[in-house]
Amino acid sequence: MTSRLSAPPPAADRLPVQPGDIRIETGYRLEPVAVGLTFPTSIALDPGGSLYVAEAGFSYGPAKSAAQGRVLRLDNNGGMTPIISGLRGPVTGIVFHDGALFVAEGAFPGRILRVEPGGCTKPVVCGLRSGGDHYTGEIAVGPDGRLYFGVGTFTNSAVVGFDNFMFGWLGSMPAEHDVPARPTVLAGVNYSSPDPFTFEQTVPCTTVTGAFKPFGTPSLPGEVVMGNLMANGVIYSVNPDGSDLQIIADGLRNPFGLGFVNGRLYSLDQGYDRRGSRPVSNSPDSLWEITPGGWYGFPDYVSGIPITAPEFQTPGMPPTQFVLAEHPPLAGQPVLRLAPHSASTKFAVSTNPAFGHVGQMFIAQLGSGGPAVGGTVAGYKVVRADLNTCQVHDFLASTNPLPGGKGPQRPVDVKFDPAGTALYVLDFGTLEGTPSGVIPYCGSGMLWKATRTCRAGEVGEGRGA
Repeated sequence: MTSRLSAPPPAADRLPVQPGDIRIETGYRLEPVAVGLTFPTSIALDPGGSLYVAEAGFSYGPAKSAAQGRVLRLDNNGGMTPIISGLRGPVTGIVFHDGALFVAEGAFPGRILRVEPGGCTKPVVCGLRSGGDHYTGEIAVGPDGRLYFGVGTFTNSAVVGFDNFMFGWLGSMPAEHDVPARPTVLAGVNYSSPDPFTFEQTVPCTTVTGAFKPFGTPSLPGEVVMGNLMANGVIYSVNPDGSDLQIIADGLRNPFGLGFVNGRLYSLDQGYDRRGSRPVSNSPDSLWEITPGGWYGFPDYVSGIPITAPEFQTPGMPPTQFVLAEHPPLAGQPVLRLAPHSASTKFAVSTNPAFGHVGQMFIAQLGSGGPAVGGTVAGYKVVRADLNTCQVHDFLASTNPLPGGKGPQRPVDVKFDPAGTALYVLDFGTLEGTPSGVIPYCGSGMLWKATRTCRAGEVGEGRGA
């Protein structure tokens, strides 16, 4: 049987977009820019307007060593020229600032690298608790000239369990767990889980684990876990030279997409999953306006709502309880709640009337990791959101994210060109959902460009480039 990793369907075979494979808003058209990318995650533009794409060098599924993390520059003929290779995947964010390219590496422990124009590479932030279930995210440049980036949580909901063994990290890092940013008082609530380290025994064991504890370590009522600068579920700010690293927000689960809009920092935070010892059902993704010093609810609130609410309970599992004895005040409520498991990743804001929808936010949604067949599925699209009315509309959507489908299957990043007249859409590529997980296809990622047509209706639903 041919490996889907070594012999993927050629990206060019996905062209042109076929009726029914993609829906795009009336008055816009979509065209391919570059093909054959492997696990791309990030777009950046340098001061001259040249476009760069980062390949992660990593994907969930059986592909963690199938490629290398690297950054490619788009050539005039549509080819891609590597400019940095050998990065520690997953590479999750790139941005140009202060005369250099900054790169986020997610391999534990995570780093932020500064790459000078001549190719000299220097780590400016090291020791980040990026790894486990989630990693570093996008790097944004603030009005103050500082770099902002997030680091996600090690677990789904603060309790290490059997699901983390299935994710592949518990076996190699059995002592790791989530670390809070501030002193945290525990309620002493613990959860049972099968012990994968005893599977070779005649009678496998179960173990009991508490929040913010290593696997198999229970918590005690009133126990205090001290905060740490190297924490999980946080957003950092740092000078471009790596000095003055600060946590500016905590209590987030996976703050992957960051950006400034009219001087205000926004973050996309991906919701909990229905898995592990402390599963959470129906958890939306959230768009937060970040307040310095704010706490955003992890692990006891879901998008600003107590985790004990009936809609978050999982049939057949014990009711989900608070694991913290004391809660800091919530920083507020999210600006938007987005569909559960849409995997809302990164965003861009329209600024040019020639493109339209000025001031609205375009959000890439990678989509669920499960099978994308039948019923209602979330993600696999780019949505546009009016932050004033909180209304969300589809801008473009894949109707066939399965192998062989045409058009953007898994949008992971969006960026406008310097003039604001074209929206670049980065497609991670084919992630085939199966009951046991996802199967990634090397070389299936693509870069697309959406532009407004001269005549409204030139491209409508079900039609592409």
